[in-house]
Amino acid sequence: MSKRQERFECLMEPSNTWMVWDSANGQPAQYLQNHLTGLPREKALLMCRLLNSIAADDRFRSLAS
Repeated sequence: MSKRQERFECLMEPSNTWMVWDSANGQPAQYLQNHLTGLPREKALLMCRLLNSIAADDRFRSLAS
């Protein structure tokens, strides 16, 4: 059984901050209408885990954008 590809991933930006990338939309992720760019690494990792958890649960999928 193969592991499912996660929709959201953390990427380092040229400014040495981090962003959460939405592979389904091909652009930086948003959460509650906030672009997830320019983040410290720890916050980006936290948001990545949160959004991937939300996207994996059919009941909450519309919240992950």
